[in-house]
Amino acid sequence: MTLVRIREKMKVKERFEEQVFFTTTRITIPQTNGKGTSIGTGFLMRVPLNDGTNSTITLLISNKHVFQNPNGTISFNFNKKKPDLNPDLGNLHTFTGKDFTGIYTEHPNPEIDLACINASVITHEENNVYFTYLQPKMISDFTEDNFIPGLDVWFVGYPANRFDVSNNLPLLRKGYVSSIPKVNFNAKDQFVIDAQVYQGSSGSPVFSGINGKFKLIGVVTQTMIRHGILQTIPTLQNGLGVEQTLGLGIVLKATLLNELIDAAVAKVIAGLPNSAEPLTEEEE
Repeated sequence: MTLVRIREKMKVKERFEEQVFFTTTRITIPQTNGKGTSIGTGFLMRVPLNDGTNSTITLLISNKHVFQNPNGTISFNFNKKKPDLNPDLGNLHTFTGKDFTGIYTEHPNPEIDLACINASVITHEENNVYFTYLQPKMISDFTEDNFIPGLDVWFVGYPANRFDVSNNLPLLRKGYVSSIPKVNFNAKDQFVIDAQVYQGSSGSPVFSGINGKFKLIGVVTQTMIRHGILQTIPTLQNGLGVEQTLGLGIVLKATLLNELIDAAVAKVIAGLPNSAEPLTEEEE
């Protein structure tokens, strides 16, 4: 299992299917028109700087359309830790940021709907945050023999802004790959899943069991709808009316994350703004 917990000596036996709930967070962004809040999903990945110091940073990864305007405001939260190092469900530590351009990185290809922020501030011991994170070695390279249509997939997020409010936990959805994943759907680095993908699932990490291991195979970016004509829309929950969904979701291939990670690491190594400055912590 390549999902890593914040503490290596947890007393509770962990399963991937449960611990993955703690790698995601509900990202809220005020709409630019001032009417309501947009909802999306982000997930944590810890990556090495490869600068000879064994240093790492923790990235919060999602879609560009989830982060929207890095000059604006962002908010997300995680559960705190109990003294026994287990999650204190529903006891929140909220992080907010205004103008997070200093810690924001977009995918180097402007056509790719991926971005991240350097969220290493949440790892500070004094914040007492319970979280898990993914590692780059979990990313599928799409060369696996049994990575074929019909393969089961799971994704974690906040569909239609639905989640366990009392415990601050997302929902796990299941489906299967419905296009040939090794073939670029519509000539883009993406594939299709049949998994009842609703708005609010933007940025959800998509997993599958391949060769006996859970692999990160992609990131949800759009859902297919039928409204007069067949079309796709971003899976960001933004308070608009509900469309007739087909249950089909567009997933960006996980291999694209490698380029995003490289860009974020290069920004840190270049000595650009401190990762902790734009984020503040609030207790609830």
